[in-house]
Amino acid sequence: MVLYVIRHGKAEAVSATGRDRDRALKPKGQRQGEFLGQWLLESERPPTLVVTSTFKRAYETAELVNKTIDAEFVSDTRLCVDEPVSLAVDLILEHAGRESLCIVGHNPQLVYLCAALSGGPTSSPVRVRTGEAFSFEVDADDPLGASRLLASMRLGDATE
Repeated sequence: MVLYVIRHGKAEAVSATGRDRDRALKPKGQRQGEFLGQWLLESERPPTLVVTSTFKRAYETAELVNKTIDAEFVSDTRLCVDEPVSLAVDLILEHAGRESLCIVGHNPQLVYLCAALSGGPTSSPVRVRTGEAFSFEVDADDPLGASRLLASMRLGDATE
């Protein structure tokens, strides 16, 4: 299976409500989501399912990506801020029969997930910037340590 891991696009520092979960994308984050949608559409195996965190910035990123690829789309609290990597792994295993899957979430979960996929559960964290996507060839039976990084992609650091 090809797994696409996306960290939400660039978001406002503080939401109008003051709640972290309500932080919206900045214009740069919107451009990042649109860019990643086009990148996924042009990939060899675009995602057939997009699973996103319920937090606004991730959800908005996933919507922008999915606007281009038009895959099945669901939200899942296991991808929310500060959830353990094990919940993301459980989600991936639930969809192991798919040809391709995209998850959209947050750090620190994604930092440790990308490290665990390519090097195993005790690997050093991998840098995952806002609006960045990684693609992995995942062993559906045992994704940790047995996955191969295929590519990473991020819109250039243009002025907001």
